[in-house]
Amino acid sequence: MANLSAGGPRGGGLKDFFAGLIFFFFMRLDSLLFSLPIWLLLILHFTHKLPIKWFFIAVGVFFLVGFVRYLVIVFARWGASFEDPPKENKNPYSNKGLRK
Repeated sequence: MANLSAGGPRGGGLKDFFAGLIFFFFMRLDSLLFSLPIWLLLILHFTHKLPIKWFFIAVGVFFLVGFVRYLVIVFARWGASFEDPPKENKNPYSNKGLRK
């Protein structure tokens, strides 16, 4: 597993990780469509006396799903930044030198 203090292969460190977390919170606030169940539970709390714990559970799940998605993106970025070492060309038909 990658060390967060080392910043992965790009050398970003914890500063970039926390900057990404700020982006994550703005991204989650921007997705109003997925927050509709949260608002519905809050309305049901005030109209039908549904316990407020369901509202807080929905908020927690909302941010947990977003955080897991964010971590998947971070780990995919770290894995994609490694370059493969050059390999020997073993193709006999390649264009190394044209034979006449």
